Amino acid sequence: MTIGAAAAAFAGRNAIWLASVIAGAAVHLLLWPISQPEELFSDFLKAYYPAADLLRSEGPVAPWSAPEMRSLGFINLPIVAYLFVPLALLGDAAAGWAYLGLGIAAILGSWALLRRLAGDEPWPGALLFFVLANGPLVNALREGNTTHFLLLLLAVALLLWRSGRDYAAGAVLGIVALLKLPFLLFGVFFLLRGRWRIVAGGAASIAAVGLLSLAVFGAEVHREWIECCVAPYAGKAVPAFNAQSIDGWLARLLTGVDQLDVYEPYDPSALHRAARLLAVLALLGAPLWLLWRGERIASSPTRPRDRGAGPREFLEFAIVLVLALAISPVSWTHYYLLLLLPFALYLGGKLALPNDRVTHWLMWSGYLLAALPVVTLPLGEDWLGELAARTVVSAWLFGALLMLAALLRGAWHLAGLRRHAAVFADARA
Repeated sequence: MTIGAAAAAFAGRNAIWLASVIAGAAVHLLLWPISQPEELFSDFLKAYYPAADLLRSEGPVAPWSAPEMRSLGFINLPIVAYLFVPLALLGDAAAGWAYLGLGIAAILGSWALLRRLAGDEPWPGALLFFVLANGPLVNALREGNTTHFLLLLLAVALLLWRSGRDYAAGAVLGIVALLKLPFLLFGVFFLLRGRWRIVAGGAASIAAVGLLSLAVFGAEVHREWIECCVAPYAGKAVPAFNAQSIDGWLARLLTGVDQLDVYEPYDPSALHRAARLLAVLALLGAPLWLLWRGERIASSPTRPRDRGAGPREFLEFAIVLVLALAISPVSWTHYYLLLLLPFALYLGGKLALPNDRVTHWLMWSGYLLAALPVVTLPLGEDWLGELAARTVVSAWLFGALLMLAALLRGAWHLAGLRRHAAVFADARA
């Protein structure tokens, strides 16, 4: 290639990268004013900031003790509220904007780490475009929630695991589980997998933070925390439009348009419980069988387990991530920004997936559904509105399930390829 051709290729690549960034930023700015919630930084100002302000002024008391906070509550472990105390010094308005700045920094850091994990992109700037144009991400930033910080932590955990630093990866995943309880499923997965150093790291970080919280707040405050912020959701259902889990979808199937703005958990019917049980068993059963079968072959004496994580491990990690979102009692729409992680790995060819049309269709259609803008649809109480409340409103969940289908298909192919490789190796021996 001549110098002129190389310069032209470089300029063209940079032009595509710049166009991708501008397009992503434009979509982000267009989504910002139309995305939920209507009240800017609503989670931050209703829960995180009041909890931190209470600790700043009164010391280690129950962060949800104020009557006006009990309906929402500071849902994290009490000690986590201390992370927000420096922001409480700024006053509520300035604190909200400062927290947004921290969130933007976390997103840019997540993009840089995801790009490092994924490697090659289908076109320059593709990953940054999809990050900026992600509807649940805009929702999380407007909410002032913590989910976008979890994306950064998950990327860190995967990088640590890939480099063979299992204990450190487990410690980071333990922090993720403390911030969002559904991700305790990672601990179950690694326990079943026999990844003892990852399990030990997660258990150590959870124990350390838990003991620190007990030492600072005492047992009574934690009992109130469980009663106020954990127990109300156990076995319950929330029909609100942005409750995007199997439970939320089943609740909307029964309630339709009437309760799309109802956030109070309620006891589901016997029919709901039966449908939930069947759905969860189906969603967990197939992955467990596929992962167990693949592990039997991969860990045979003639095939020692590789150190660190590769495409197979990334695939399994992605499966557990999607399962945690789908089967949790409550998964809010902004949780689905975390699907940027498996999608980034897919774009970079770092998942053990078949490179065929079915995979591409499932992954692309699934991700695009899961990345839709989080807006309130103007649904009437006619048959069309009732149908949409039971279907379209659950688009993010359905997108995640399509991605899960692609990932499980990859696990199926991987188990089959490993089985044939094992037979071939045994025949040669």
